[in-house]
Amino acid sequence: MVLNNFFDKFIFTSQLRFKDNNFYVLDIPFVIVPVDILIGFSELDDPTINKAVYYAYKKSALKQLIPKFQAGATKQKFLDLSQAFFGASGWGISKNIQLDEVNHRAVVVVTHSPLARILQGKAQRPVDHYTRAILAAIYSAYFETSVECVESECAALRPGDCTFIIKPLNEFDFTKEETQRQLSLNN
Repeated sequence: MVLNNFFDKFIFTSQLRFKDNNFYVLDIPFVIVPVDILIGFSELDDPTINKAVYYAYKKSALKQLIPKFQAGATKQKFLDLSQAFFGASGWGISKNIQLDEVNHRAVVVVTHSPLARILQGKAQRPVDHYTRAILAAIYSAYFETSVECVESECAALRPGDCTFIIKPLNEFDFTKEETQRQLSLNN
């Protein structure tokens, strides 16, 4: 094994390349970033900034990345590939706890979130805004309709896993403070 089982497959089929000082998997450029660099936004605990990060990452993932993952794949293969890619990339292992295709809802648990792990005991609120954005983009593409994501449980706040609730925006309860801190009604 060179990296991990997921990326090894791409190495052996020459689909993981390092060209011009850039990494590519399936012709998708990516970087290896120390988590210490990413925690800056998460540490701020500023709802305005956290929402801006979330919506910018979701939009970028939907426009730039998701179409590359979907190319020629069935819905289930797309979902499996997306979860495997982000897990193998070090974002934590995601698992569907609930998946309701009719009502466009999902509950996803992420084990071993690197951001939550570093901020454990230091954060006052959920911190995985990047993961929320990626999950919202993946499931918006999977359901073929816009959905949003709220982190309802965070390993930065207590030992355990991170839990993400995914559903259409109008189904979130905006009387709850955490929903207000993570989502905007006007996006």
